[in-house]
Amino acid sequence: MQSSGGFTIFELLITVAVLGIALSIGVPSLQQFIMDNRLVSQLNQLSSALALARSEAVKQNVPVIVCVSSDGKNCDTSGVNWDRGWIVFVDRNANRSIDGSGDGCAQGATADCVLAVQSAFPAGVTTLVPATGVAKLIGYDGTGAARCDKDADGTFEDCASAASYFTLCDSRGAAHARALAVSRTGRSTIAATDPLGAALTCP
Repeated sequence: MQSSGGFTIFELLITVAVLGIALSIGVPSLQQFIMDNRLVSQLNQLSSALALARSEAVKQNVPVIVCVSSDGKNCDTSGVNWDRGWIVFVDRNANRSIDGSGDGCAQGATADCVLAVQSAFPAGVTTLVPATGVAKLIGYDGTGAARCDKDADGTFEDCASAASYFTLCDSRGAAHARALAVSRTGRSTIAATDPLGAALTCP
C-alpha cells in the first residue's frame, strides 16, 4: 500500500523559521517604502497647488496666492505648519486675503476666486514646515514669477532661494525629510537638501 506524502514536524519548523526570517527582513523594508512614498505624495500635492496658482496667474494676468489655512476658508494670519492645509485663490485686489465668499470665478468677476482647497494631512503623521519666506503664503504674478513676504511686513518681494522652501518630516526625522523648493521663476522641485545644499532639519 502506497503511503501519502506530507511534512514532518522538523520540515514544518524549518519552513516557519525561514518564513519568520523573510518577514523580519521584508516588513521593515515595506514600511520604509510606504513612508517614503507618503512624503513624495504629500509634497506632490503642494507642488500641484503651486503649479495651479502659477498657471492661473499667467492665464488671467492677476495675482494668485497660496496660503496656509486651518479652516479651509481663510488664510491663517500667524505662521503655522502647512500640514494644516492651504487655499489657492485669485487675489484680484492684491491684498493677500480672501475677500467675500471667494466665489468670484465667473468671467469678468471682480471678487476673489477660490481655485482649490487642501484639507489637513492626517494628524501626527507628517509635519510640513515652511522657511521664513513662505511662512504664511506665497504668491505668483502675471509673469509666473513667485513672490514672497520674507520680512512678514505685508509686502511682496522676489523669493530668495534660501528662504522659499518647505520641509516635510515624519517620525524618522531629518535623515528622511524632503524639501519642496520654489525658485524665483516660480518653478518647484523636490530635493533631499535645502536650496543651498545644506541638510534639512525637523522640529
